[in-house]
Amino acid sequence: MSTTSAKSIAIIGAGTIGTHILRAFLALPNHPKIVVLTRFNSKTKTLSDDLTLASVPVLPIDYTDASALTTLFKGHAVDVVICTLPFPTGQKTQFTLADAAKAAGSVKIFVPSEWSSPTEGAWKKGEKNLWGLKDEFAEYLKSIELPSTRFYTGLFFSALPWIGALDVSEDFHIIGKGDKALSITSETDIGGFVAHVLTNYPLTSPKLFNNSLRIEGQSVTLTDIAVIYGKRITYVPEDRQIPARSAEEAYVKTVLQTAAEDGQLSNGWDRKSWTYSPGLAASANKLWPGHVWRTLESTVEKK
Repeated sequence: MSTTSAKSIAIIGAGTIGTHILRAFLALPNHPKIVVLTRFNSKTKTLSDDLTLASVPVLPIDYTDASALTTLFKGHAVDVVICTLPFPTGQKTQFTLADAAKAAGSVKIFVPSEWSSPTEGAWKKGEKNLWGLKDEFAEYLKSIELPSTRFYTGLFFSALPWIGALDVSEDFHIIGKGDKALSITSETDIGGFVAHVLTNYPLTSPKLFNNSLRIEGQSVTLTDIAVIYGKRITYVPEDRQIPARSAEEAYVKTVLQTAAEDGQLSNGWDRKSWTYSPGLAASANKLWPGHVWRTLESTVEKK
């Protein structure tokens, strides 16, 4: 562990990616001090058994109470805040978290809730979508001079069946040709990478300080994913939506697949220039030397 790396970390949210990040930190031989913050009304009152045994404090708090958050960050001398709240419900909450982190004075790096494809340039280009709103928050961090590290991970492995409507159908549904490259990364690798770089590089290093890190476990197409799962493909007309359990889920699935058809779900996509550069997609993988990244094939049992 670097002597100037993270010493006290606050993980905001204990959902899918938050839990994987927490578990990766705890696996380190000399891990930083960690606290997990959850909403007062969150279903996550306790962690899974293996994490509970690690005696990690889980602190319910009102995410809209900047004063209480500031006091907590100060009291635990938090130097890194990692936000894992889902979009869009957690988007507005991040602004209060950032204000509290800035006021605390101890926070050296704020990790915003990106955990998807690159967003830089989206807000200034006038995008009011998922990418634009995430980029708006990143611009806010700059405006209050709170340093950040943005992690671009591509799609989580666990989200792939859902995106193809395997949660409601036996077929994998695709809008368009499904032949554009997209980035996917296992949640375990994401957690491991975050823990590695935040404990092996100084928080002031240009590798972290106001930087964006693009990682990629694997580059695949939607068609590849269907084949890996051993599923028949159903092509969805462009004026229809991907099947889902609710109208909101159908909308999100359709937005993501439409973006994939343009190449926007690859970490090699540059929203500033609206171009694809394959060399960008896994450009930060080298910061975890020697690591063998998981493939989707290794995690899927075909039926």
